[in-house]
Amino acid sequence: MMKKIQKVKNILGILILFLLSVSCHDWLDVSPKSEVKYDDLFSYKNGFKDQLTGIYTALCSENLYGANLTFGMVDALGQQYIWKQEAGIYYHLHRFEYENSNSQRVINNVWSSMYNTIANINILLKGINEHRGVLSETEEKVYEGEACALRAFLHFDLLRLFSMSYASGGNEKAIPYVKGVSNEVTPLSTVAEVIELVIEDLKHAMNLLEVDPVKAGYSSTDFIGTRKFHFNYYAVCALMARAYLYKGDKENALRCAREVIESNHYPWVASSNVTTNMRQTRDGIFEPECIFMLNNTRLKSLTESFLKDGESYTMGNLLIMSPEVCAEIFETNLYGFDWRYNYYFETLLNYYVGSTKLWQVSANYNNRQPLLRVSEMWLIAAECATSKKEAVNYINTLRRHRGFDEGSMLTEDVVTDVMLQSIIGKEYRKEFIGEGQWFLYCKRLDLPEIPDVTVPFSKAFYVLPMPDQEKEYGNRN
Repeated sequence: MMKKIQKVKNILGILILFLLSVSCHDWLDVSPKSEVKYDDLFSYKNGFKDQLTGIYTALCSENLYGANLTFGMVDALGQQYIWKQEAGIYYHLHRFEYENSNSQRVINNVWSSMYNTIANINILLKGINEHRGVLSETEEKVYEGEACALRAFLHFDLLRLFSMSYASGGNEKAIPYVKGVSNEVTPLSTVAEVIELVIEDLKHAMNLLEVDPVKAGYSSTDFIGTRKFHFNYYAVCALMARAYLYKGDKENALRCAREVIESNHYPWVASSNVTTNMRQTRDGIFEPECIFMLNNTRLKSLTESFLKDGESYTMGNLLIMSPEVCAEIFETNLYGFDWRYNYYFETLLNYYVGSTKLWQVSANYNNRQPLLRVSEMWLIAAECATSKKEAVNYINTLRRHRGFDEGSMLTEDVVTDVMLQSIIGKEYRKEFIGEGQWFLYCKRLDLPEIPDVTVPFSKAFYVLPMPDQEKEYGNRN
């Protein structure tokens, strides 16, 4: 990573791109003939657009949110899957065997791809700062706001994966928070310091995105008008809710979650769009509820590599869940109907295929990969509520919009505080299958064990190892 950042500094921007849309497809394949120098890139409006498009493209890759940081590595760590053979790129990660060569390859690719993308973000921010006036005032604020928010988003996920949790080691050294383009080694910040830097970037982004078209209701350009495919104002609020909750600041987490909920921009998905046997029309991702999602045109090939029978099965990469674990997750002994249980999965050889909600079947929902959804805001609000009555109401509202009948609703008088946290955790596990949030939930609460773990568990497994190359070149030992 350090060598690559130095190269970025020395060449200053041979990093991106001429694209035509906000599609996650061609940027990573751009040839050297398309590369442009820093000043040339930011001398015209489309240069900023191309740079930002390239950043979103990077997020779509298998190394990042296209697979590893959603249904792949992180859900494997969360013990969501079972293996019929000792094969596949995630098998040893599922067993927390971080020294295995396959595991190291995946982990190192996550680290380097995250910091390469952060380097691109910092180049964009540098370009905005040094080329004021090329963009309109509104465009400038939106681009800069998105870039700051994305920098916070990536650093926060690096923190959640490669460092101790705030609950278990807030003052421990964590990761470098890289805020500029430089050949100097960025020192490690502590867990608490990284959280504050994340929040600082998000506050700045929120101020800039007061002009966000998602709030204004109109856009001056088509590019910045597609707000669900951009890190918009409410995505910033949602990430702030996550970050505040991670540090235990429930008051601010609740405030941010409520702002998203009360915006009414993200209505609950309609029952008729989910409870249909016609896959061609089913909304597997609950699209109206998505605050921020990737326009991932590689999603079809990625799901075929991991979530469909075929080569993925013979290679050991087919991600399957046992019926017993699925029944446990969705509490089928207690609740008779849950849209997520009934419509998320397809069966194969008496197993459930990981998360078929991402299958590319309906033209209305193809290429859409959710990263932030409003249902998480309801769960954060439930965890941070100032009264049990309020918390129960948040959970019951979510359940009603997942197919639960009134007889399955919680009642304030029988729910203890311990039960409440357990119920919230179970809803996280149900709601975010295929999205990588369950392992990170367990880590945030410093749980002594992850449910359905297949090997003797240690809390040390919550911290992924920093790549050896980073330790060597960053002098991290």
